[in-house]
Amino acid sequence: MAEKRSSFVEHLEELRKRILYSLAGVGICSVIGFVFAKRVLNILIQKTDLHSAYFFSPIEAFTTLIKVTIFIGVFISFPFILYQTWLFIGPGLTQKERGISISYLSSGIILFAIGNLFGYFILIPFGLRFLLSFGSEYLQPLMNISKYLNYIFWCLLGSGFLFQLPLLLFFLIRLGVLDVGTVTKHRPEAIVAVLILCAFITPTGDFLTLLLISVPLLLLFELSIFAARFSQRRKA
Repeated sequence: MAEKRSSFVEHLEELRKRILYSLAGVGICSVIGFVFAKRVLNILIQKTDLHSAYFFSPIEAFTTLIKVTIFIGVFISFPFILYQTWLFIGPGLTQKERGISISYLSSGIILFAIGNLFGYFILIPFGLRFLLSFGSEYLQPLMNISKYLNYIFWCLLGSGFLFQLPLLLFFLIRLGVLDVGTVTKHRPEAIVAVLILCAFITPTGDFLTLLLISVPLLLLFELSIFAARFSQRRKA
């Protein structure tokens, strides 16, 4: 019991260290991002057809720059956070599992970048165009910068993290935690779960935004099943 308690305490200490390292990485990258925060904010505002946004309290402009700074810090430090996560999980894996997991680190970073690009170039402009189309001659939008940034950040980070799901599925199948046949058998339930998760992640509940994010995610989901099945056949 004493050995188990000691091992549990060591795991908690390791987890605390990895979390602190990740927060430190975000903090350092945020300091760097503060230099570019105003420029990034201007680029994000230009994504709307209004080309301007407004703040409704004296401190809101400052807190907006802080939000952009933290967002840049999280975005830049994501590979480092992913690496710290692997350092915590890696020692508990076998040599084979560790070799497989290392190969997925770069894939996770690439998918995160693709998800952010998808959110920036497709999800945000088409979603905004659809939502703003409900205005009229007497119903004009007055874009509050805080709420607008919440929408932007949810779209970018949500897309980036959602694009990790197919890779996670493929990784679990390669490790033998999940079986391709079981996943294929329960595909309808998995699709419903993906749609619910997309509805939760996306900042608005409109059908177009949900469709834009769910279609490529479901395609990646099917691609991961196909790749896992092909990998198992090749291994056999």
